[in-house]
Amino acid sequence: MPVLNSNTVTAPHPADSVLHLTPLMIDIDPTAIRARDATEAFLIDRFKQLKQRSPEKYPYPTAKDTITMTGGLSGMVAGISDRLNGTGLDDTTRYLLSNLEVYAFLIVRAINEDKVQVTDEDALYRSIVRSVADVPRRYFLARVVTDVVNARKLRLKEENRQWQRLDDLTLTYGISIRLGEVEPAVMAILSTLYKEGNIPSFVEEYIKRSIIPAQAFTPAVKKSMVDYLVQLGVQIKSEDDFRKGLYDDYFLLAYNEGRKLSTGADDPLDTARNRGAEISWNFTVDTFETTEAQGIISDNIRAAGALDYIYYLGDIMHVFNVANALVLRWASGMLDVPDGITATNLYRFHKRRIERSTPEERAMLYKRVLNKGNGKLLSNMVPNQDFPMFWHALMSEIAEYIKKTESSRSNEQVSRSPLYQATKNLQYNLTEFMTGMAHRQVHEDYAHLQDALEIIKSEEIITRFGGRRKNLWNVIETVAKEDLSASIPTANLRTLAVEGNRVFQWIANFKEGTVKEDQFKAFLAAGEAWIIAQASVDTEEPPQRGDSDKSTNGKKKSKGDDFDDWDV
Repeated sequence: MPVLNSNTVTAPHPADSVLHLTPLMIDIDPTAIRARDATEAFLIDRFKQLKQRSPEKYPYPTAKDTITMTGGLSGMVAGISDRLNGTGLDDTTRYLLSNLEVYAFLIVRAINEDKVQVTDEDALYRSIVRSVADVPRRYFLARVVTDVVNARKLRLKEENRQWQRLDDLTLTYGISIRLGEVEPAVMAILSTLYKEGNIPSFVEEYIKRSIIPAQAFTPAVKKSMVDYLVQLGVQIKSEDDFRKGLYDDYFLLAYNEGRKLSTGADDPLDTARNRGAEISWNFTVDTFETTEAQGIISDNIRAAGALDYIYYLGDIMHVFNVANALVLRWASGMLDVPDGITATNLYRFHKRRIERSTPEERAMLYKRVLNKGNGKLLSNMVPNQDFPMFWHALMSEIAEYIKKTESSRSNEQVSRSPLYQATKNLQYNLTEFMTGMAHRQVHEDYAHLQDALEIIKSEEIITRFGGRRKNLWNVIETVAKEDLSASIPTANLRTLAVEGNRVFQWIANFKEGTVKEDQFKAFLAAGEAWIIAQASVDTEEPPQRGDSDKSTNGKKKSKGDDFDDWDV
């Protein structure tokens, strides 16, 4: 049967039967169709140039001929096509590879340029996936942008710094190829470039000569710096003045703001005291590595993930109560801490206790959003009864997927549909329940948790309670045992908090058709770690305020003193 191409009708080539990638089942924007046709023509011409330059490496007339005329290659390509069909490729990658000429060119390039052996299926598969993201994708996106720019009769000056970032920004953000979504995506990128101007390039230059270590400038910090400088209205009128450091104060201020926004360090209690002050946090939490169009609201999901993190660390691991116990020891003279930052933090933690959420208020939020714990709800509140069921379903699908892949020849042959559906169920569920004042509550509770951890991991406290391991986890275990009569499995609870949060991040960012292989593997690893940790922990419920009226020495707490409402 003839194959209908965009421009011509041709007889099928024998290689077409093994280059059988499943096409996207969506309506493609005409701009993307034209860009892929141009990419196909470009790569066909590229093959001809390579053949003229190195006829001994390219002895066959076309890339498709190379596949059918190289012994054993057709069968290998058929296997790779099956793997690609089972892989969660993003829309643009699948759209490019479903063009037979593009796919065939990448196979031949892998053999001749990457020196992949025709008998090494894994290496050939990896080369194709890696190479399609290079020249074909770059050329395709450049043609898409050019088409939109020409259609809108826009004029871009290539010598300007911001337009020189166009290619990189396009690759970073990507462009939806779905019908009606191409032009808005391109215009959004152009608008970003216009708004940011030359600021991003100056941020990069500042980083190179800053005394601050380069690794401190994470992508989130750099993005926050750019946003802050743009909002501040900073304009670099002289590059010489910039190189002399005359603008460094602005960039240092932007760095400090970027660090606060990326770590949630701007406590709502602080900003609430300043008229007109604004707070912002993307609900990214500390992992301790150093001491959608369908109504999906990603921030709601990330906030729920941060709440889950606070639940495991703050209340199940007793971090809040351990900090309270240390403050009580210090206040009673049982803990001697010299004047300094740790003493200041202890006093600050004590004085702000009446402004913080109570254990009952936190328990109420856990119950309403995640249906965790035994918190009591107000009469008009409804708990999220479906969340535990949906979470269990996702964990079960992760376990089942891992089990199937371990007994299968290739991970890509196992269907991901059940995992994706379980993820979508949680997206809708958390979007609906993580609403109202909960965002501000989570933000404040995370700041409270960070205050507690700052005390626990201070040098004076670790020296006193850290044991031989000398870390905050040993402090928590020691103080909890001595003051709370509780045995805390910190390693497993830390895993539940950190790896669980990574699963929440996956749920928040999930968009079927754009899942990258490394993202999927990281999600599976986080889910597997969570399952193993959960199996090892008999989770306790957080103690409620008023559960005990006794302190660690067995004596009743005195009523009416400055510490009579503290849980330890």
